[in-house]
Amino acid sequence: MKLGFRDFYYLDADYVDNLLGFIEGFIEEEVSKLERKETTTHGKAKAMGIAETGRDSKKGEEFTRRGKTTPEIKFKKVIDYLIDNDLDQIDSFNEDLWEMLIQEEEIIEVRGGLHFTQIYDLVKDVKFIGSTGKELGIIDEKEVESVTVMLDKLREIQDKNGIPVKINTRDDTYSFITYLNEKYLLKDKVEVVGNDFRMLCKIERIIPKSEQIELFDLKEIEKKYSNREQRRKGKVTELPPEFNEVVEGPAAVVLPIAIYR
Repeated sequence: MKLGFRDFYYLDADYVDNLLGFIEGFIEEEVSKLERKETTTHGKAKAMGIAETGRDSKKGEEFTRRGKTTPEIKFKKVIDYLIDNDLDQIDSFNEDLWEMLIQEEEIIEVRGGLHFTQIYDLVKDVKFIGSTGKELGIIDEKEVESVTVMLDKLREIQDKNGIPVKINTRDDTYSFITYLNEKYLLKDKVEVVGNDFRMLCKIERIIPKSEQIELFDLKEIEKKYSNREQRRKGKVTELPPEFNEVVEGPAAVVLPIAIYR
């Protein structure tokens, strides 16, 4: 039996409110449902004094159920409306389909593998090495401290610009890059298991086949990491190569509305 249940990893409740308000003309924060409960009593009566027949009588009461309209319920209304109005739901592309469907401002649902950046793996390694390497004496404490400070600065940038994530469709040729607002995350990154997610998103920018996009603004990271005196003397510490991660076109930068499975 198909319930249409969605397990959300990310849900931008504010954007869903805006969409639902646009679709329905108002935002419904509470839902109520009128129900009737009936009971049946059985009895017997004589018909013209000849025979007995059974007669049922019913009595009932009405009551109203009330509940809060959650972001998940609002999202279902939004996506049901979009599907009824020919929402494109894609898990693989070819060149013709990409050219036809991928247009700025379009809302689509794409399906594929969800991938965090290389720097996310570095963060996990640093946390592990920082806690065990120093104890075992196999790594320089200053080195761990230096990288940790750099990652703290990266955290500040992600709080401002979002957490970069890439979704690759099944054809493994086309990519979607998005930046997640941490306040809309419903699960921790470590809870993301598997490579079959769906993302409802709005296309913001198209990256042609001959171009590429940097996932991080390196100048902003260097500015955060080094002080003014270091920059003046040209002694800016070189960033780890994981910060140089790029995505080759064809790709699209999208605004994430929801990620689920």
